[in-house]
Formats: sequence, C-alpha cells, structure tokens
Amino acid sequence: MITTLSDFNIRHLNTFRMNVSVGKLIEYTSATDLPAVFLEVGDAPYLSIGAGSNLLFLGDYPGVLLHSGILDIEMVNESDSTVLVRAGSGIEMDKLIEQTCQGGLWGLENLSGIPGEVGASAVQNVGAYGVEVKDVIKEVECYDTLEKRFVVMPVSECHYGYRTSVFKRPDLKNRYVITHVTYRLSRFPCPVLTYGNLKSRFAIGETLTPEMIRNTIRSIRDEKLPSVELFGSAGSFFKNPVVSQTDYDSFVNRIADIFGQEIVPPAYKVNDRYKLSAAWLIDQTGLKGLSHKGAATWHTQPLVIINKSGKASPSDILELETIIIRKVQDLFGITLSPEVEHIYPTFQS
Repeated sequence: MITTLSDFNIRHLNTFRMNVSVGKLIEYTSATDLPAVFLEVGDAPYLSIGAGSNLLFLGDYPGVLLHSGILDIEMVNESDSTVLVRAGSGIEMDKLIEQTCQGGLWGLENLSGIPGEVGASAVQNVGAYGVEVKDVIKEVECYDTLEKRFVVMPVSECHYGYRTSVFKRPDLKNRYVITHVTYRLSRFPCPVLTYGNLKSRFAIGETLTPEMIRNTIRSIRDEKLPSVELFGSAGSFFKNPVVSQTDYDSFVNRIADIFGQEIVPPAYKVNDRYKLSAAWLIDQTGLKGLSHKGAATWHTQPLVIINKSGKASPSDILELETIIIRKVQDLFGITLSPEVEHIYPTFQS
C-alpha cells in the first residue's frame, strides 16, 4: 500500500525534532510498491529515510521523502549453528534486536538501544561496543532506481567501512532503496565484551545470554545518553577521527605539552592508523554541557548534541557544531567530522 501526503510536517520523522516540512511524503508497505512509487516521484528530487535518527534537516525539504513501512520478518535455519534473519527495512532496529535476543540468537546484542530502522542501519553501518552491523549482515536487498529492478547485494559488495557503505557514495546516493536486510546470527554464544568496561559488568565465568548483554548495554546507554523522547538528538553527532601514525605522534606530543606526560588520550589502533575518541576531545575543551541558544551538548556525553529547548532551530544545532569543531581544532589540531547527515533545504541535498 502506498500513502502520499503533501506539504507534510516531519517533526515526528526526525529524532532531532526539527520543525520542518517536506514537499511530499510517500510511505510504502511492500517492496513491490516501489516501481509505482517511483512513477509517482517522477523527476522530482527525493530522499529515503528511516526514523530520521542520523539526519539534521537544515530547513524545509522541497522534494519527496520516501519512508519504508516494510515490516515483515522471516527466520530460516541455515545450519545447526546459524540462523538467517531477513527483516523489512522499516522495522525499528532495536525491536528486531529485542526479538533476536529473546530467541537466544547472538550477533546484534551489542547494537541494542541505537535509534533507527533496519534499512538505515545498513546504510550507515551502525556500530557500538566493539560491533558493527556489517559483522552480521549476509546480504542487502534493494530496488535499483536507475535500472528499475530489484537486486541482492552480498555484504562484500556493500563496501562497508567506518560509518559508511556503498549506499553513501556520492555517485550512488539514492540509487538503491533498501527493502530487506538478511543477518547471519549464531545459536552458539559469541559475546563481544572487549569494548570499554563492558566485561567488568559480568562475573568471571558467568554464563551469558544475548538478553543479559542487551540489558546491560541498554543500562549503560541510559546512564550516558539522553532519551530521544525527552530531548531530540541524533545520537553521536561526530565520528571518531582516524589519523595516521605521524598525525597521532604529533597529537600525543601536543597532549603532553598541554596536560603533561601523565595524560594518555584514549586511542585504538586500526591497521596502521589510530582511531581517537571524539567524546574525549570535546570533553577536554570544556564543552560538556555547553548550551547555545536552543541546543546543547549532553551533560554526561559531549559527543551528543541535543535539542535542549525542544524548539531549537536547525541553525542553533549547526552553530553549536561549528563551535565544537573550531574548539577541538584550535586545541588539538584535530578536525572533527559530523556523523550526522545534513539535509539542506535545496534540491542539491
């Protein structure tokens, strides 16, 4: 079924709760609707979204917004040890994870609590607590809007990287509309507890279940992160910067000059590069809890920018973003990049 709404306010379709409208909103409930959907779209510019959890609308979007209402789930035994879970792109990701954890299936539990829908999570390659969704994706089903046919892309063709994928390539943007994602999950325990202090939350030798890890991660997130029901946000606003060995050495020397030799900044080696903590960098600039007009950084996690007043304008968020980038650049010589996608009120978005 296809539902079309014109000049529609999408405050409820973006977790920043920006009070903006779109020229047209089209929601569809089946993959087979898509050929007809794109006949209706015609030559108009369009954008596919999930829950709007990684987007900052900078004004009214004059084109067409497409939203998946595909909600079917299918589970197939692949072997004695693995189960394939095929999920519709419109399913809330955390609801899917709740269901797989309750079923004793391993693989998605570390991603618990991340806002968004199945389709968007595969575009963004969401990750948390040492796991990225690419680690368990088997394949992604899409509608190819250029060739006007349905395609199945194995994970190897999705070209996943840190918060990126083939679906985010500028030359392919909006070409593929995701309809389903198939995950390969394990029946056998395979907990990932290497990130931060997650391992310390459990007793040595304790028999773990996916639900136990999910509940623990939800608890940790609730301690650090704002509820989007109370404060509009898009979760982590900035990517963790990844730098070369040379830039990392310069950064460490700069830290020693500023704070002394005893301060060791958190960093993780990724092949021949280093991933720094954007949250730590922002925290050291003294910007944790900073308010700017209707926006603010969260008081326990400065990586999160919130719509503090509930009435923040897009420019409030954008100005605070600029303040943070400049402060971190001036102090550390590191340039932060937003993880949140900016949607401009033009046909060039």
